[in-house]
Amino acid sequence: MTETPRSLDEVVLCVCEAASAAEGKITLEEVRDAIGGRAYGPLLFMAGLITMTPVSAVPGVPSVLALTVVLIAGQMLVGSDQVWLPRWLLGLKVKGVNLEKGARKARRPAQFLDRLVRPRLLAMTEGPGRKGVALICMLVGLLTPPLELIPFSTAIPAATITVFGLGLTARDGAVVLVALSVGLAAIGLVAWAMLG
Repeated sequence: MTETPRSLDEVVLCVCEAASAAEGKITLEEVRDAIGGRAYGPLLFMAGLITMTPVSAVPGVPSVLALTVVLIAGQMLVGSDQVWLPRWLLGLKVKGVNLEKGARKARRPAQFLDRLVRPRLLAMTEGPGRKGVALICMLVGLLTPPLELIPFSTAIPAATITVFGLGLTARDGAVVLVALSVGLAAIGLVAWAMLG
C-alpha cells in the first residue's frame, strides 16, 4: 500500500503485509515504512495503544513512549516530510509471525471503529487544527512522565493520544474533539497530582 492509510483496517493490513513478508523478525522501521513515512495519525494511534497495554507497567516505558509521541507530534507541527525516530528505536525487533498474528486479531475491532468514524469537521484535522492537535499531543506527552508516579494513571494520556491518532487517521474532527476532552482530564489529573 503506497498511500497513507485512511482507516484503521488499512493500517492493520499494512502491518499484516509487512509482518508476513518479514523473514524472522521485523523492525519498527519496517513497520513505520509499511504504514507510510508521513502517517502521523497511525503512528500516534499505535504509540498510545502500546502505552495502554501491560508493557506500560515496566518503569520508564510510558516515558519513552511519551517522548516518542513528542517527537512524532513535533515533526507533524513543523510539517516534516518523513517521520524521524531515533535509530535505536527504529531498530527494535519483534517476531514477524507474532506481529502478524496480533495484527490479524486487531482487524475486527479496527473494522468496527472504522464504521463509527468518517471524515467530518475537517478543520480539526487539517491546517491550523492539525497543528493544534500536534501541540496538544506534545503537551500530553510531556505530562506523562510525572504520572508514572501514580499507578495506572498513564492510561489517561495514552487514551488521549490513541483517540487523537484515530481522529487524524480517519480525518474525523468529532473524534479529535473527544480526544480534547480526554486531554483536559489528563492535564487536570497532573495538576491534581502535583498540588495534592
